[in-house]
Amino acid sequence: AVVSTQSTGEPSRMPGKCHSLKASSYCIQGMAALVEGRLTDAKRKLRETVVMANKADLNKLTSTAFLLLAHIFVDIGNQSDALEMVKSAHEIANRIPDISLQIWSCKLLERLSGEQPDKVAEMRELREKLQGKLEREGEECRASPDNSLLQWLDSEFPSSCMSMV
Repeated sequence: AVVSTQSTGEPSRMPGKCHSLKASSYCIQGMAALVEGRLTDAKRKLRETVVMANKADLNKLTSTAFLLLAHIFVDIGNQSDALEMVKSAHEIANRIPDISLQIWSCKLLERLSGEQPDKVAEMRELREKLQGKLEREGEECRASPDNSLLQWLDSEFPSSCMSMV
């Protein structure tokens, strides 16, 4: 049996000042609708996510909703609206800054700029630079003495972590 993830509760019924909770709820419902292939409902929920996230100053959620909307617009063949959504998401991702959202938006901009080789190359270069930065930061974290505490499972407590206790 297929179980629908569509919520019976409507975020609009939440108390008036719960913008962050409403935004999160709309986003989850929008993603569920997207996964289930209900694109019209997904667009409506994700647009509400943007409205509520803006009221609560939730930039990451706003940018994520814009990127999900862009994917929907690409899927239905509306390249101009997709491009607008990605540009908005990219601008927010650069402002806050969030490297994962920057990489995602660069990848979409690269895809949407197919007939502009210079723009494709620019976005690819920026995406590769950001991915390299993310990989370097990951390597630095893994090499950190603090990380040995995360790795400690079945052995003696790491001596490098004794100063943390």
